[in-house]
Formats: sequence, structure tokens, C-alpha cells
Amino acid sequence: MGPPDEKTVADVISGRVVRALRARRKLWRFLEEFCRGAERAGGRPYLVGGFVRDLAEGCRGKDIDLMVSGMEFRSLGRLLRSLRAKGLGIRRVISVGKAFPVYKVGAAWAGDDIDVALARSERSTGPGHREFDVRTKDVGAREDASRRDFTINSILIALRTERGRLTGEVLDYFGGLADLRSRRIRGVGNPEDRFREDPLRMLRAIRQKNERPGYSIEKETWAAIRRVAPELLVTIPAERIAGELLRSFSACPASTVEDLHRSGILSIIFPEACASGKTPARIKRRLAILEKRLGRPLPETPLLAGLLADAAELECDARVREYASHAPRARISALPRGEEMRLFRLPRTESIVRRLHFPQVREVVRMLEDLARLEHHRLLKCPHARVESIFGRWEVPSHLLSLYEAKKEAAGRKPADFRPLLRIAALRPPLLSGQDLLRLGIPASPRLEAALDELREAALTGRANNRKEAISLALSITGAGKGARTTEDPQ
Repeated sequence: MGPPDEKTVADVISGRVVRALRARRKLWRFLEEFCRGAERAGGRPYLVGGFVRDLAEGCRGKDIDLMVSGMEFRSLGRLLRSLRAKGLGIRRVISVGKAFPVYKVGAAWAGDDIDVALARSERSTGPGHREFDVRTKDVGAREDASRRDFTINSILIALRTERGRLTGEVLDYFGGLADLRSRRIRGVGNPEDRFREDPLRMLRAIRQKNERPGYSIEKETWAAIRRVAPELLVTIPAERIAGELLRSFSACPASTVEDLHRSGILSIIFPEACASGKTPARIKRRLAILEKRLGRPLPETPLLAGLLADAAELECDARVREYASHAPRARISALPRGEEMRLFRLPRTESIVRRLHFPQVREVVRMLEDLARLEHHRLLKCPHARVESIFGRWEVPSHLLSLYEAKKEAAGRKPADFRPLLRIAALRPPLLSGQDLLRLGIPASPRLEAALDELREAALTGRANNRKEAISLALSITGAGKGARTTEDPQ
């Protein structure tokens, strides 16, 4: 027996979709009243977009989008505002958007606003998909579907009332149902035309592929991405790129890196990642290891720091080499804490994060700077105390620890095991405080801070096991309190 024809499949999907909609009683009542009102006004309503795609796959569907043909925008607004607000749980109806206005309907039972718009055709007239020539007059369902990005997003559900009852029929003009069955991302019509209309669709294809396990990008669509990416990516505002990238990385970080690299996009938007032929593969390994440790989706700060770890390492190593060229390398351990902090600052890496429009810039850069300190912890003065301090700055220390271990393992290097030190530190509170040192006659100064570091190092390494030993050590390393009775507790 051969495969079922598309009409049979559409009928089956239509039945599934209607049953799923009826199960959501509040949404179904809203659709019934809206559909009757639209038809009385001469309009033809449809459910469209990702909501339909999800329902066709048997998923719940989240963002509800309605499209109406055969009406004017003002008439559509009057219809929405005439619906029984209390009975249907409608909280507000507002109009947004300039290029193509949309009504946002807030309902008590819907997590997000319901978008209601007119059927339209559009032509991009400016770079970056920011200026449009939009037409709504005499635009039907097929023409509206033809402007969609991918076939799986072009499926519509025609809503109709028959003998007073609401029905729904799946309309599939461009083979979206077949692509759903084949788990395929394919551009509507000529994919290059779709990418020229909105270049962000290239990244959206990669994002949707990584959000949907088992999906692939169709051959011609993939070839079009590779062909036009160098020309079109530069026209997209960086903040739009960042939004798509973050969603794709959150869905599947290692696979996203692979797709960006194979498509040529990675070298365009993040050339620092391709400075070495091994770097993209290393990023991919690192994110895969990090995901095993922290789970999916990865927390945003370690995710973004993981992407930039190689660029940060190159900058840090250059700074350490420059410092070592002016002074013996071992003298890093003699640096005051303030100068040590400045040595591991990463201004060039920070500029990359800002250029990419990634969020939480300082948090990401701070994690990379602390990662650099962990990489060079043996060169630091009081390394045990400094490692404890580095992890102590983070609300979730496991994020930094997991990134450090993933970075080392991805590069084929053995990581230092900081876990025993952190366990010891948690069980050994500081023996003396800054106030204790002031009472011993040690004045407030950078030397007092250095003394606290040395005392903590002694406590963590077993050289000072009680307050008496700590007091004696504090007086000896600061040269203060000559003649003081070191056996007494400064209280």
C-alpha cells in the first residue's frame, strides 16, 4: 500500500486540530464568537503560523495567531472590541505596529497575547528587513501563506461556521504537511527570495532546526543560506542576530555551533572563533561537555562565556606574556590584589561581547576573567585563598567550575581539581577577621588585606589551625605589635 495522499493527510490533521481546539474550551468559545462576527462582516478567518504547525504535530501550541481576509483594519478592530469581554475573558484589545499593524488581544486564559492581523503581502524595501511595502487589499489566504518563511509555518486552518457550529480545515498550499512528516525545514517557494525578504530567516532556519529534534534543513534551502549569507548578514541589526542565536544556542548549543560553522555564518559574525581551524570544533566539544554537567537549557552566562572562552584565553595569555617580558614570571605572585585584578582584565573580549549584543555583558566577562585566574592560579599569591575567593564571588559556583572543567577537557588538558579545596574551605571558617587585625594594631591598608589572604592561605593549607597560631602569624607577616602578647585572643 502506498503513502496516503495529501488530501487524506489534511483531513486527518484537520480532525486532530479541531479536537485539540475543542479541548481548550475558553479558546474554542473565543474562536466561535470571533468567527461568527468576522463572517457577518464579510471576512474569512484563519489560524496561522507556528500555532498551527504545533497543532498539526500533535503539540499543544503556544502563540496564537489569527489572520482575516476580506476586511479592513478598522472593521477588524471594531469586531474585536464588540466581543463579550467578560464572558470570553478578554482583558484588552490594542493596536500595535506601523509597517503592518496588528491587534493584540489579552485574555485571562492565554499566557501571551493573541495576535490578530489582516491577510497581507509584503515586500522589503530597506536593508535589514526594517522598511516594507505592505498590501492588505484583496489579499487572500494563499498569498498570505506565500510570504511565510518556511513551509511548516505556512499551513493554515480555515475557520468556518456551518449550521451554527465552528469547524476547521487545514489548508496546505506549499507542502508543509509533507515537510512536517519528513522533519524538514524548507523555504516557501524559492528560498533565496525568502532570505532576501528577511535575511534573519537564515538564522531562523538554523534555530528552528535545533529547537526541533530530528529536523534537518532541506538541501536547496541550505545551499541558499551558504550562497547569500556573506551578502545579507551585514544588513541585519546585531540585536536581531543575538536574539535568534541565543534561542538556538539554548535549544542545542553544540549543534548550533556546527550549523553556523558549516553555513559560513560563524566566520562572518564571530571571526575570532575561526582564528584557528580547531577552534569551532573545540567550542562545540566544550559546550557539549558543559551541557552534560549543567543540563539543558544551559544557563545564559556560562553558555555565552563558553562561546568566548578561546578568544578570552588568547587575550589573557598575551597579557601575561607581556607582563612576564617586563618582569620575572614568578613575580605575578607578588602582585597586590588590585594589580592582579587588572592583569586579568579582558577589554578586547568585552568589546566582542558588546559587538555581538549579548546580554549581561559584565557578568559574562567577569566569568571569563575568573576563568583566566583559575587557569593561572598557581602563579597567584596565596593560590588556595584566591581560588576560594574567586568561587565565593558567584551565587552559583558550579557554573564557573563546570565551565573551567569543560574548557580543559575540550582542549585535551587535565583540569585542576578544586573540589577538595572548596569542601575544606566550607568546613573551615576564617580564623581572624579584619576587625581582629585592627585590634592587634595592624592599620587599615592594602597590607591588612594581604595579611588576611595569607592567613586564609595558612588556614586552608594547615599552617594555622587555631586563633592563637593565626595571631602569631599575623603579627609576624605584618611586623606589627612588637612585644604584643600573641597568646591572647584580641577580643
